Amino acid sequence: MKNISILLSISILLLAMLFVSCDDDSEPYTDSESVDCEYCFEEKPSLVEMELKFNMELNSETVYFTVYSGYALTSEVYMTGETIENSIWIQVVPDQKYTVVAEYTRDGRSFHVINDCFVKTEYFKSACDNPCYYVYEASCDLSLKSYDF
Repeated sequence: MKNISILLSISILLLAMLFVSCDDDSEPYTDSESVDCEYCFEEKPSLVEMELKFNMELNSETVYFTVYSGYALTSEVYMTGETIENSIWIQVVPDQKYTVVAEYTRDGRSFHVINDCFVKTEYFKSACDNPCYYVYEASCDLSLKSYDF
């Protein structure tokens, strides 16, 4: 009887963990009232613009970046580049996960910032004048936070 109680408790705990851990962060964009029709397309676009945001010190440094089509270091490299700007736009395939690795060099040390990005599209029948695909969440923050160590 004691073993059955323990097994039941473990089963309930595992089920609870399963429901909590399966949180999908890709919620649909349900607020059709705030759709900016400038970013709405009649046909689903094959490529969309995604902004990469950096924070360089007084634009006096070069940041090198690698964009992976999927997870960093385990997926195919989508593109590599370098910039002296704090914001650049690149073209990506919508509704696909990208992981970006940015490398900063400060005080003779290298720092890496990794962030995943997912430019989303959603179809709306009545948000704009005509039915269209809305493109949103089209930016990726690669800012280097404070590094006091």
